[in-house]
Amino acid sequence: MSNLKNSQAVRCVLQTLINKIGRRTSKGFATVTLDEVIKELMPRYDFLKYIKIEKMFYSGGIDAVSVSSDINLVDPAKFYTAIEDVMETTVKNIKKKADFFFIREVEEELNDVYGLNLKERNIDLRRMQLQFIVDKRQEFQMKNSEMVEIVIGALNNIIYGKFPETQKTKKIVESIRELEKKYDFLSYVEISNEPTSGGLHRISVLSSINKVSPLIVSEAIQKHIHDVGKSLDWTGDKSFIESLEEELGEKHLAEIKKIGINLKHINFILMQREHKILVEKTLEALVHILGKYTSNGSAVAVIDAAIEKLEERHDVLKYIKIDKSRYDEGADAISVMPEINNVESYRLGKAIRQVIRITGSKLGSRTATFIEDFKNQLGAEYLFEIGKIGVNLHFLELKFA
Repeated sequence: MSNLKNSQAVRCVLQTLINKIGRRTSKGFATVTLDEVIKELMPRYDFLKYIKIEKMFYSGGIDAVSVSSDINLVDPAKFYTAIEDVMETTVKNIKKKADFFFIREVEEELNDVYGLNLKERNIDLRRMQLQFIVDKRQEFQMKNSEMVEIVIGALNNIIYGKFPETQKTKKIVESIRELEKKYDFLSYVEISNEPTSGGLHRISVLSSINKVSPLIVSEAIQKHIHDVGKSLDWTGDKSFIESLEEELGEKHLAEIKKIGINLKHINFILMQREHKILVEKTLEALVHILGKYTSNGSAVAVIDAAIEKLEERHDVLKYIKIDKSRYDEGADAISVMPEINNVESYRLGKAIRQVIRITGSKLGSRTATFIEDFKNQLGAEYLFEIGKIGVNLHFLELKFA
């Protein structure tokens, strides 16, 4: 069970909600929403008065939440009941601005970034998610089969328009067949292996797919869109996703958004920096900071030891190679393999966060300023990028404080 104090736990929950709401709207809207939720629940839980949320824009939403240590005196059972109410009230208040993945993303970030498992505190986010699905499904009219045909048809059209050669349009078929290994219901999606004389594939979806949960179908189709987009060397005035949105049209865009297909998120992923560059910049910054107090050789040795210690739990670190005979060359002794670009962002983020934590812990009395030094060395551009893959420096600051 997490050993976080009440003050730390509530900061983690509120900061995560701000991050997830902010990605769908704006950080300003997120802070205003959470401030209203806290005020709405304060008559029921007077200890919420110890929480203050600034209703303004912050760098990445960080430091929007301040919590008095007095909240640590509250009985944990009552405290976590309030946390559950905060989350349920937040989902209810943001209504259409949430999607099918909102609650699951919140749960994953709390587990992966903060090590906070709310299930251990009798907060059942799965039940909350299922209720959300039921409520949304009552609003939704389009059948799974219709949605799948519309999305794949739109993909077919824009790809053929951009790449008339058969090779590119086959990416649609290849992606569906590959995803079928995980989502067996995609066997109900029939796509001709060869395009017609007009260059388009014939698409038909069996009605059996309508018996599958829309949540799971939308998850599979979202991955399909991402996989197809990733496989294309798309160039031009409009991005791949912008072209797809235009092809779908406002009506269909609104419908697929209701069932959780988040095209903006896919665009965000497709446009983000390569993992290889982020890892290289992160390790260079760590070498620079540690090297100031010891030497570049010692700094690389510390990082190498940290990676060796963590590699068994985080196999993504196998793509970072450090030449022990070249320690004295500093960051030049480190090479990052391009295969790291294919790693899931959240897995890489967890691993890099631990490398930063272990490295910083070697500074002894200087750990208090380590994260600030790291931020300054890395720079705002790359800070934003590593934040997107789950490297939460604010949480590390709490650990070093």
